[in-house]
Formats: sequence, structure tokens, C-alpha cells
Amino acid sequence: MNDKDLQSYIISHNIDAEILTMVGRVHSVDAASKELGIPPERIIKTVVFVVDDKVILAIVNGTDRASSKRLGAAIGIAPPRLASPEEALNLTGFEVGGTPPIAIKNADVLIDSRVMEMSEVIGGGGTDHHLLRIRPEEIVRATRARIVRIRK
Repeated sequence: MNDKDLQSYIISHNIDAEILTMVGRVHSVDAASKELGIPPERIIKTVVFVVDDKVILAIVNGTDRASSKRLGAAIGIAPPRLASPEEALNLTGFEVGGTPPIAIKNADVLIDSRVMEMSEVIGGGGTDHHLLRIRPEEIVRATRARIVRIRK
């Protein structure tokens, strides 16, 4: 999948979000922060975890780390493990660094409560040259994400 697939998803699901095209590579929080000239706290990460055949997306602020123990406790399972870059691509259709917080099918989505404190966030936009501007409430609406503390 790529930014065009993500744009089609946004339109077809009536999601209030905007894909931003960057000049440079924005494959990390630091790169996105520098490219946009905004603090890393306004950037979010969509981190892919797995346990058995279950895909779990953890959405946290760019300066936070997701806790597998908190994820497992929130879902009522053993702590999931971080997916390898190859697994993440196979499971989501997006490469690590471009994974958006929306448009991932068959995933349990958990969003950290700290993300919900912001009026707007910037996350992966489908590729390492695209970002997604979206309100946290829209992520919750679009994914049925559970709001819970999942940061370490």
C-alpha cells in the first residue's frame, strides 16, 4: 500500500484527514519533526505488535514508547511482541516509518491517553515521503481504537 491507497481509504470512509507530501524522507519522528518544524511531541507513532495471529497497533506520542505489558493487559492477553519490519509490512501493507494510524484491517488499535490531549497530530502517511495530519478523535472514530495508557 502507499499514500494513494491511503488517500482512497480516507475518501471512501469519509475521514477528516490530510496527507502531506514531504520533500525529504520522514521515516522517523525526528525526521518528521525537523521537516515540519514542529516539536516531536506532536508527531505520533503507529507501532505494530503481534501475538499469535493477532495484530495490535499501538499509537503513542513520538517521544513515548509503547509498553507491551500495558498492551497485553489492556487486551487481556500475554504481552505481544514487536513485529519485525518485514512482519509489519506483511501484516499492514505499509513499511515501518510510513504506517498510518488508520486503514489497517483486522487490527486491534489502542491509542495512548496522552495522544488524546492534542487537538491535532501528525503520523505516518503511507510512505517515507508522506505524513498524515489528523485529529486524535478521528483516529478513534475511524478505527474504533480503545483509549488507554499504553506508554511506558
